Amino acid sequence: MLAAFLWSLLALPFGLWQLLDPESGPYSHDLYEPTIPLPAALPDWIAPAALIAAGLGGLLISRVRTRLWPLTALYAAVFGLLLTTIAPISLAGYLCAFLIPIAAVVVPVLVARGTTARLVTAAVIAAILVALGVTGIVDYAAVAGFAKELGSTMVGIGGYFFSQIWTVAGAVIWTALTMQLLMQRRDGEPAAEWLAPERAAKWGRTAAWIAFACALPYGLVRMSWLTPWAYAGGPVGEDFPLETRIWGLLLGFAALGGGVLCLGLTQRWGERWPFWMFALKGRPVPPMIAIIPGAIMAGLFTFMAVPMAALGIRQDAPELIWSFPFWLWGPALGAATFAYAIRRGKVDTGVVR
Repeated sequence: MLAAFLWSLLALPFGLWQLLDPESGPYSHDLYEPTIPLPAALPDWIAPAALIAAGLGGLLISRVRTRLWPLTALYAAVFGLLLTTIAPISLAGYLCAFLIPIAAVVVPVLVARGTTARLVTAAVIAAILVALGVTGIVDYAAVAGFAKELGSTMVGIGGYFFSQIWTVAGAVIWTALTMQLLMQRRDGEPAAEWLAPERAAKWGRTAAWIAFACALPYGLVRMSWLTPWAYAGGPVGEDFPLETRIWGLLLGFAALGGGVLCLGLTQRWGERWPFWMFALKGRPVPPMIAIIPGAIMAGLFTFMAVPMAALGIRQDAPELIWSFPFWLWGPALGAATFAYAIRRGKVDTGVVR
C-alpha cells in the first residue's frame, strides 16, 4: 500500500529530528503529553531510535502478504492507541468550527442553479456581510486580527502538530491495510450473512443512530455557552467572554452537524443529493464523498478514545469521558461507514446481490 510506504518514509526524518535535536524536536514540545510516557530512567535516544526502526520496518511490511496482518495491526495499535495525543482532534474541531462561517458564505452560491441564481445569491450574501460590518455586529478588523494571531500560533507549533497528525494518520493507514489484508484472507470462503447489503442496511442504520447520539453531549454542552446556564466542566458565570461563547456556537454546530452527517449514511439524501442542492438535486452522490471522510473521522475518533480518557483521569475531569464518547463514537461511525460502502457496492464482500 503506497500510503503505508510513504508514511513509513516520513518516520525517518521525524526520528532523526528528535534524535539530533532533543531539546526542540517535535516530541519535546511543551504541548506534547503522551498517553503512556516512557520511564524517565530510559535514555533520551531510545524513543527516536525506536521511531526510526519502526519506519524502516514499515517500509518492509508496507506490501506484506495476508498472513502477516498481525504486524500491520500492531502498528495500528501502537501508533493509534499509545502514541497519539488529543492534538489532532483539537485541531480538527477548531478547523471545522473555523470553516463553518466560510461554508455559510460559499455553499449557497455553489448549490444555486444557473449563473443568474448564483450571481443573485452572491450579491445577497455580500450585502448581508457589508450590513453586518456597517452596523458593528461583526468587527472585521477584530476578525482579521484573530486570524493573523491564529496563523502565527499555528506556524510556531506547526512541527509539533504535523508530527501528531502524522501519528494518527499512520494509525488510520495501518488499520485500513489490516482490514484489506483480512478481507483478502477470506477469498474463496463463504461470505458471512451479515455482510449482505440488506443486512448491512439494518445494522448500519443502528450504528449511524448511535454515532449521531454520541455527537449530542459535546454539541449540546458547547451550545449551552450561548445561554445563561453555560457549562464547561461545571457551571460558568455570567462573565463568560463573548468570543468564547461564539467559539462554543461554532464548535457545537460542528459537532451536531457531524452527527447529522452520520445519519446521512443511512438516509436517501446520503445516496442522492437532496432537493435543496438545486444544482445537483436528484443526482447520485458519489460514494467516496461519504466513505473517505467517514472512515477518516471514524479512525480519528477511535484513536482519540485512549488519550482523551487518560486526560480526563489525569485532570480529574470525568466529564471529558462522557462528553467525548470517542470509545463508542468511532466504532459506531466506522460500522455505519462500512455498511454504507457495502450497500453502495464499494466493498467486495463476496455476497451475491
